[in-house]
Amino acid sequence: MKKSFQCLIIGSALLVLINNSCKIENSFMSDAIITGFDARACVCCGGLMITFNGEIKPYEGDFKIIENGADLGITATDIFPINVKVDWKVDTTNICNHIIITRISRR
Repeated sequence: MKKSFQCLIIGSALLVLINNSCKIENSFMSDAIITGFDARACVCCGGLMITFNGEIKPYEGDFKIIENGADLGITATDIFPINVKVDWKVDTTNICNHIIITRISRR
């Protein structure tokens, strides 16, 4: 009886370890807030403004620009600010403060 109980405990522990090791990490890189469309008229302006520091006012603090807002499903009829979770990378094709969103989910 004692030996079968030990085998049951060891088997259960192995199943738990195997199950936990097979989980796929699906978390996002950053929580962010899309504060609105950038209406400034300059070479590096236009697109959507996004912050990673909790700022909800457009043009405030350190914000980045997303050029492909339509590709993300965000339109002029959306109500800003929009809380999102994102994976992103720096856009190295220009000298502006732009980023490329590689994955997005509304919170």
